[in-house]
Amino acid sequence: MAQPIDLLVLAVSRVKKGVALAGMSTEAHPVTGRVWLDIVRADGPLQLSDITFADGSLIKPGDVVRWEGLEPHPQPPFVEQWALTAASSKSLLRHITPERYAKFLPDHLDQDPAAVFERRERSLCLIQAHEVHAMFEREEKRFKSYILFDLAGLESVDETPVTDVAWRAFGQQWMQSEDVDELAFDPDDLQARFGPIYLVIGIHGNSLLVRGVHTVPAYAARIDPNRL
Repeated sequence: MAQPIDLLVLAVSRVKKGVALAGMSTEAHPVTGRVWLDIVRADGPLQLSDITFADGSLIKPGDVVRWEGLEPHPQPPFVEQWALTAASSKSLLRHITPERYAKFLPDHLDQDPAAVFERRERSLCLIQAHEVHAMFEREEKRFKSYILFDLAGLESVDETPVTDVAWRAFGQQWMQSEDVDELAFDPDDLQARFGPIYLVIGIHGNSLLVRGVHTVPAYAARIDPNRL
């Protein structure tokens, strides 16, 4: 039987007809710092029940979760995939402390993000973004979030959809408080409010996605499972 895997959750995101979850294990990796895992179902996207603990709380970024009964399920370029099985279970070990969080992010930046951005050899990386622009907008019943950013050594990255459920909830709550249908923040705004911004980048088809948005200290968001 496979050994348990302790996973620091770095991305909880929405996908069509479900959700997605990814993070880093305790196993070291020379390029990514730690080994990435993208938790999936073999028959389709994860459902809310797959990321809900017995007490009804949702798994969130910063949680350290012990997974049992996972099986490798690589489908290049999604080489990080591990699939749930009938024997799978999960338990919350702890939540990362703010001090550990502030150190972990810069210490585990991807040393070869072009493997994701350009060569599509794998599907996940953690980067520190620069010159970040963030946008939130509501069109009728649809809510959209985008980020533009620069990354050292690569060209500027245009509007990239954000699927991170916490960042999206943060934007929706801010828009409600301001009673507006659109918000935009330039790099100076974001630097003043959040300081450094770290992104978990994933891929979808030929496009990039922002699957996780991290700030130090972490921003606060109330996640409504009915409005991901």
